[in-house]
Amino acid sequence: MPRRYCPPEGQIVQAFTFALDPTVEQAAHIARFFGARRFAFNWTLERIKCDLERYRETGESRPAPSFYALRKRWNGEKNAVCVNDTTGEVWWPEVSKEVFADGVKGATDAYWRWQQSRSGQIAGRPVGFPRFKKRGKDRDRFSFTTGVMRLEPDRRHLSLPVLGTLRTLENTRRLERLISLGRAKVLSVTVSRQGEHIIAAVRVSVARPQQSGVAQPGSVVGVDVGVRRLATVATASEVIDELANPHALERRLSELRRLQRQRCRRTPGSRQYRETATKITRLHAEVAHLRRHTIHVFTTHLAKTHGVVVVEGLDAASLLQQTGLPGAKSRRRDLSDAAMGEIRRQLRYKCPWYGSTLVEADRFFPSSKTCHDCGHVQDIGWSEHWTCEECSSSHQRDDNAAINLARWASLGSVGAPVKRGAEHQTEPHSAAGDDTRKGGPAPVGPNNSVRSAA
Repeated sequence: MPRRYCPPEGQIVQAFTFALDPTVEQAAHIARFFGARRFAFNWTLERIKCDLERYRETGESRPAPSFYALRKRWNGEKNAVCVNDTTGEVWWPEVSKEVFADGVKGATDAYWRWQQSRSGQIAGRPVGFPRFKKRGKDRDRFSFTTGVMRLEPDRRHLSLPVLGTLRTLENTRRLERLISLGRAKVLSVTVSRQGEHIIAAVRVSVARPQQSGVAQPGSVVGVDVGVRRLATVATASEVIDELANPHALERRLSELRRLQRQRCRRTPGSRQYRETATKITRLHAEVAHLRRHTIHVFTTHLAKTHGVVVVEGLDAASLLQQTGLPGAKSRRRDLSDAAMGEIRRQLRYKCPWYGSTLVEADRFFPSSKTCHDCGHVQDIGWSEHWTCEECSSSHQRDDNAAINLARWASLGSVGAPVKRGAEHQTEPHSAAGDDTRKGGPAPVGPNNSVRSAA
C-alpha cells in the first residue's frame, strides 16, 4: 500500500472546498467521470473476488492485490472492457486516466481495510468486504493527483485535467494568495457531488503560522456534549457557557415528511418526481449547513479562548446502534441531529492551530454519573436531574459532566490524560478508529492534521 504523505516541517495538510459552477457540457463530463470511477472500482473488485475464488477452488494463488499491479492489469484490459454496447466504440479516452486510477485505488484500499479489520490490526467496528457501487447509491466523487491542478489568477476559476477551466461560485483568493506567495502547494483535487452542488476539495500542503496565543492560556475547561444542549462548558467549579442545540433537522421534520409523502405519489423518473427529490436534497443540505456552521463557530471560540480543553471520549457511533428499546428510533434521530462527535473532531485540528491543547478523557470515564462534590458514582439512567445518594447533592446531568471533565486533566489516579497540542505530533487517523480505541485516542499534532476548512 502507498505510504501516507508526510508534509515538511512547519506545514500541515489542509483542504479548501469550493462550489463549482460548471457549464452544461462540463456538468455532463463530470457525471461521466463519476460513472467511470464506479466502473473502474467495480472492475477491480471483480478481479479481486475472482482471484480469491480461484484460490479457494484450485489453490492457485496470485500476488497480493496492490494498486500498482491492478492498475497495470486495468491498462492491459481497458480496450476490451471500456466499449459502448450500442456503438462498439472505446470510450475510455474521453475520461482522464486519474479517474480510473482513483477507482482502482479505492477498491484496493477497501480490500486491505477489510483484511486489517478482520485480523485486528485496526480499531473500530468490523469492516465488511467491499461491495459493488451502484449509480444513485454511491457518493459520486473522483480525485486528481497529477496533471493540471491550478487556481487561476482571476480567483474565480479552477483548471483540472480534461475538464478544463471551471468557474467557482466562491472567490478563491484565500487559497490563491497562499499559492502565489509560495506558502502552499496543491497535492490533489477531489470533485464530489454534495446535494445539488458540485464541490471541489483542493488538498494542499500549507505553512500555517502558529497563533501568538489563546486569550486565557491558564484556563482549563471541560466540554460535555448532549442532545438537550449541544455542549456545556465548565471549569473545575462552575458552568461558564452553553451551546443550545439548533435542532436543525427537528425544526424541518414536518416539511421533510410532507415532501417525502409527495415524492411517493409521483411516478419514479417523471419530471415532478425529480423536482420533489431536488427539494428533499436541498432541505437536507440546508440542515447540514446550519448544524456545521453552529459547531464551527463554537469550536473556534473554544480553541482561541482556553488554554486546555477537555472533551469526553464518547463512542458516538455505537450510540446510533440502539435497537429494540422504546423510542429507540426517535432517540437515534435526535443523536444524529446533534452530531455529537463533530465537536471533538473539529477541536482536534483547531486546538493546534490556535495554540491550545485538547485533552480527551477516557471513553469509560463516568463523567455524568459521578458526583463532583463527593466523587460517588451511581446509576442515573436517562435522568436529566439526579440526587447523590451519599451527600444528597442535586445535579444537572450535563453541568455535572462538564465539571468532572474539567477536573480530568489533573486526575492522575483515574488515568493519564491524552493531550493533543503543538508538542504532540503523529500520523492522522479517522474518527471511526478514535471512537473505539479503549486506551484513548493517539495524539495529533499541528504538522499532521488533515481537515477541511472552507
